[in-house]
Amino acid sequence: MEDPLSEVRAILTTATNATGGVASVGGGAEIQKQIDTMIADTINRGVDLRPLVTRKPINQLTYLWNIRADLQSTTAVTFQATEGQGGVPYFSTKHQLYAQCKALRSDYEVTNIMIAGSSSYYDALADEAQCALDNLKLYEERCMIDGSDATYGYGLTNSYPGLRQMIGRWYDSNGGETESSNAHKMQDATAKYGITPNGSYDVLDPSYVVAGTAGASGATGVMELPYLDEAITRSNKHGGKDHERIFFCSEERVNEINQLLQPQQRFAGTLNLEGGFTISTYKGIPIIGSRYMDRQGITNTTSDSAGNVAVSSATDNAMFLIDLNNVEFRVLNGVDAQHVPVSNAYYGAATYNRADTQGGFFKTYGTFVVRAFNSHVVIWNLTAP
Repeated sequence: MEDPLSEVRAILTTATNATGGVASVGGGAEIQKQIDTMIADTINRGVDLRPLVTRKPINQLTYLWNIRADLQSTTAVTFQATEGQGGVPYFSTKHQLYAQCKALRSDYEVTNIMIAGSSSYYDALADEAQCALDNLKLYEERCMIDGSDATYGYGLTNSYPGLRQMIGRWYDSNGGETESSNAHKMQDATAKYGITPNGSYDVLDPSYVVAGTAGASGATGVMELPYLDEAITRSNKHGGKDHERIFFCSEERVNEINQLLQPQQRFAGTLNLEGGFTISTYKGIPIIGSRYMDRQGITNTTSDSAGNVAVSSATDNAMFLIDLNNVEFRVLNGVDAQHVPVSNAYYGAATYNRADTQGGFFKTYGTFVVRAFNSHVVIWNLTAP
């Protein structure tokens, strides 16, 4: 079977023009269709989270949805004491959230003299196109994890929010449950999809498990399997029991967990993925490692007061149990890793209308969405592996 990327390379060397179409003798539209197909075959290579996030269409710039804050009052559900007795209806509370689509693009360009001068030993245009496509998927993965945090994480300026902002932050509840310890209260007031947490929106708080001891005389805790057990329990109790879930952590943390699982074969397992990859599981939940999960620095070993859980660090102190049923990527009007070829345009200190170049860009219009929060779990205050 031929490598799909090789086919993409072959197609990309077809003459292009500045209008976005593929200018070949007969069948330009068909070649562009083949490009889109081949891109789909290669876009998920070398990334860990992106292939697991469901991609769904949207036809407007802003995605809107409702999140229910509570079930109906118990007065709405009663046993009938007498025949014909009426019930007492009670409306549940809902909040509307919104996420705006973003345009992510990855550009490439090669001068025609470079293409001609290296054609006997090197396909310069195809190589630059491959780099652009790789960058598109890698930066999308990075932003799914870290959003716009390029200081302590791997994010990109102006990105949509990622796991760091949506799951790695909470206000003062543990997945909607009252938290008695002030040392566990982050009190992060960063807006989540249009709502600013202030203690009245417990529905926006993820669940969490504290490793070690948090507080003024606290210390981080070395990874232990009971933390995974507690995370599963908390997710189960907040609606994630029958959902598709993953443990998501750094590659180093995966090694640490695998060492703990060696004597626990009763609960450990493996899962074979497409492409010949094998990953470990714990109680049936896959353990996925990412090179971009080693900067989730969430700790508190300094204060017993609320609002002092530290998040401004680039250390490996946290991991997530992600409820994949409540995570998705919304694609605007089908623009997903779409290739746009361009020729005779040059971007630099000066722009030349007749530059002797070829290139193009790949683009995706969309947004990463965490639809609900309580069933996700953060294991934090961990000792770095």
